[in-house]
Amino acid sequence: MIVVEDRGMLAASMTRFLTFSAAIGFFCVLAPAVVAAETTPAKPGNGARVDFERHIMGLFGRAGCNSGSCHGSFQGKGGFRLSLFGYDPEKDFYALTREAMGRRINPADPDASLLLLKATGQTEHGGGKLFEKSSWQYQLLREWIVAGAKWTNGSGAVAGLATVPPEYRFPKSREQGQVRVVARFADGSEEDVTAFCDFRSNDDAIAEITPRGQVTALRAGDTSIVASYRGNVRAVRVLVPREAQAGFRYPELPTVNYIDTEVFAKLHRLNILPSKVCSDTEFLRRVTIDTIGSLPTPDDVRAFVADVKPDKRARKIEDLLAHPLHAALWATKFSDITGNNTDQLENPPPMRVKRSQMWHDWFRKRIAENMPYDEIVHGVLCATSRDGLSPDEWLKQVKAIDDAAANGFSTLYADRPSLDLFWRRQQAVPVEQWGEKTAAAFLGVRLECAQCHKHPFDRWTQIDYRAFANIYAPVAFGLSPETKSIADAENKTRQEKATNKNQAPQVREVFIGAPAPGKGGNVGRPLPHPDTNRPLPAKALGGPNISVGKGEDPRVALFDWLRSPDNPFFAKSFVNRVWGHYLGVGIVDPVDNFSLANPPSNEKLLDALAQDFIGRRYDIRELERTILNSRVYQLSSTPNETNKLDKNNYSHCVPRPMMAEVVVDVLNDALGVAESFNTDAPANYRAIEVGASRLQNGNVGYAFRIFGRPPRTTACDCERAMEPALPQKLFLMADQSVVNKLQKCRVQQLVSSKKRDAEIFEELFLAALSRLPTEEEKKVVENFQAMKKDRQSKERIAFFTDVEWALINTREFILNH
Repeated sequence: MIVVEDRGMLAASMTRFLTFSAAIGFFCVLAPAVVAAETTPAKPGNGARVDFERHIMGLFGRAGCNSGSCHGSFQGKGGFRLSLFGYDPEKDFYALTREAMGRRINPADPDASLLLLKATGQTEHGGGKLFEKSSWQYQLLREWIVAGAKWTNGSGAVAGLATVPPEYRFPKSREQGQVRVVARFADGSEEDVTAFCDFRSNDDAIAEITPRGQVTALRAGDTSIVASYRGNVRAVRVLVPREAQAGFRYPELPTVNYIDTEVFAKLHRLNILPSKVCSDTEFLRRVTIDTIGSLPTPDDVRAFVADVKPDKRARKIEDLLAHPLHAALWATKFSDITGNNTDQLENPPPMRVKRSQMWHDWFRKRIAENMPYDEIVHGVLCATSRDGLSPDEWLKQVKAIDDAAANGFSTLYADRPSLDLFWRRQQAVPVEQWGEKTAAAFLGVRLECAQCHKHPFDRWTQIDYRAFANIYAPVAFGLSPETKSIADAENKTRQEKATNKNQAPQVREVFIGAPAPGKGGNVGRPLPHPDTNRPLPAKALGGPNISVGKGEDPRVALFDWLRSPDNPFFAKSFVNRVWGHYLGVGIVDPVDNFSLANPPSNEKLLDALAQDFIGRRYDIRELERTILNSRVYQLSSTPNETNKLDKNNYSHCVPRPMMAEVVVDVLNDALGVAESFNTDAPANYRAIEVGASRLQNGNVGYAFRIFGRPPRTTACDCERAMEPALPQKLFLMADQSVVNKLQKCRVQQLVSSKKRDAEIFEELFLAALSRLPTEEEKKVVENFQAMKKDRQSKERIAFFTDVEWALINTREFILNH
């Protein structure tokens, strides 16, 4: 936890000629996990015969034998290969009983089986000794071998997992409990499979778990225990209430809306008290940064503090949501989500920057108009280049946009119904990656692992991965038969006029179907079944089959499934993104990692937000309004004794880094200077208005990079780095671009305005920190005045420039709180 209340330190540091006022390092150390000792359990299977799929494969998974670092790797280990995470029982059975001349299994002399000799360390084993001859694991494997080492196909097909209990609430810390896992199989039978599960805690500072499922509560808070059985995952929420003093009664807390109700209900269960509501200046700074990526001006702060009307916060929220920069900030976030990568757009290179800006502007227009979220997604997901226009009308539109882009940044591209640039960027991307990108963007699901094997921490298989990708197979980029003749003529004309023939922008389109013969372009080939190599029908993730008929656009059917009220991901993934932006941490975090092993920290809150969003017809502005007006959003960043360790229950505002673009804009706001983006953006643009992912302006590009602006090369939200780092501090302290800005910042204007020293000092604090200086900080000016009565203008400028430098190097400035 970074505490912002370090104002005394600030004042002292400025008194010492304002050097090195902010702490430099932010580092964390990851300690290796320690495997707890395991006691001998009761006989697995409740006395039933040992089953290959249920027990033997379960034991391999439990011991890590079929993991990617062991025999589950593509090359196997020591000549022995198992299917990764046990996804293929047939292959594993064959490897155990048929390969290596059958030496791995010896029914005539079970104890001589290589499988047992290696596992007990009697024969050299790269994985070391796994268990003793007296262990239940040994007896289980031996019993299976003695019974003939049989396999019944499908006997262990899992229909579902359940944890007992479904939620664990400890009375206090240092208590222990047992989690049991029960598998329901396809034949209707149920069995306790706890002994065959792999357990892990999502936060072992709150609760730890042994390999046998024994949970120990360590400190107040909540986390999830994840149980994995043969690739099937189940999470159980663990709550550890704070120990209260005798006679403590949880107070009645005022609420504004259902957000407060759900958040405070969980805090009540944990005996955690929320912080007080933040001050007016804290609120104004926080909400202004969050909504428009800017700092309030000194006049804004004075006016807001002077306003005595009780609804002033709600009115300020309305003003900010309607501000033009609000749409620009969310256009930047949508550019991240959808992969607005300048380098992967079409040649010529000068047009790439313009196309990135068109992409950004397309989203900005829709956010400004408060277009419903589902309609925005339809414009991306189902985009084509012609959008129902005739070939002649479409070519006229293309020429108008390209001509305008050649002369500047202002084009009519944002008026198009759909964002065909999303698919034009994918021109060199294999069809399977289209599924990855759309799953992450619109479902909040990371699919990459399922490309090669069953996802270890989720339900998705290779079949799911390929079937989802096949929805996009008919999406083509090139020239359709309808546009071939007029596009050929236009492209020929462009080449004749171009100085560099290879750099002439080509007319091509996104459409459904195969490209015209001999015209290049790409259309995806459907991916076959990973095991049989037979055709695989297209299918939505966790949803219905999607028809891919001739001339049909299967993306339309996918979109209809997406926005159906019972869709398990669509609304939840977006409200979670919005929540994560405004509260600093998602209800599911990371925000694009919805999975069985990463359950929401407050499921009722997520459900309530999603249902409200659907009920209001995907109104983004109303969703933001609900969050920003909640008491939860407006809690102070100053923790109390009960919530100082809380990280994911929203009991107080957690100070958090700002987006890289916002850092650049906020720094310029504090200094009172404007940024120049040269050829990367129109004149007088702010950083959050810039569409390009890579800038020619080296100074701004460097700031973007070290503060975490993503290159937008993958579908993962993790590309945007939000962690503090040493280069960021060095940039603020000594980068030449910052030094240059300090030489022409607002100080010169303030000194020449003949304001008194105290007034200048106050103005600098309001501009950088959105608050007045404390009495202790005011002593800095008094000390300066006492040093020399006849101060020259240069001396005053130098002094207040040092003050400005010190302010922008505090944690209070660089964090949003």
